[in-house]
Amino acid sequence: MRRFIWATSYIAGGVAAGALSAYVMIQSAGVEPAGAGVPWLSRAAALSEPDDFYVRAHYLLEGRLPPAPGQLTEATAETDNDGQPLTGSCLYRIVSTGPLPAWWSISIIGGASETAPLQSTASSDTAIRQPDGTAEILVYPSPRPGNWLKSPATQRFTILYSALPRGPAGEAPAFAIKREACL
Repeated sequence: MRRFIWATSYIAGGVAAGALSAYVMIQSAGVEPAGAGVPWLSRAAALSEPDDFYVRAHYLLEGRLPPAPGQLTEATAETDNDGQPLTGSCLYRIVSTGPLPAWWSISIIGGASETAPLQSTASSDTAIRQPDGTAEILVYPSPRPGNWLKSPATQRFTILYSALPRGPAGEAPAFAIKREACL
């Protein structure tokens, strides 16, 4: 009887260790900085590699289909340009820093997971642009004039950027995230 209990516990431990290691690989595989000195992280370059199994599994575990390489690019940011975590107690200004793609979208996600409920979204179709073509979006829990996205009141949040690609996979989004003030 002891052998049966020990064998069962070894098998259960091995299954648990395997599941945990697979989950860690799925969450961390292919995540690369989208550029030097920017807060954006992307999995786009890893989607076009032959070993993209874990990257595709990441999207599928979150209930989403992975973006097709060359058709849509995504990047996420959990920090501002200074490396500080994004939190609902601060006002952020998202400013375009260069030419924008034909279509883009910026969404505020209520938590660290991409499956957390979307709070609000601004896109190339809805954002008011400056005469020079630049876009500026304020992120704060309460309404602000101009382009405004609602963030959670107190908790941390994530910014999700989606766009039609303009260049190579994993190209950094043309937006800077600047912290203006905190409560």
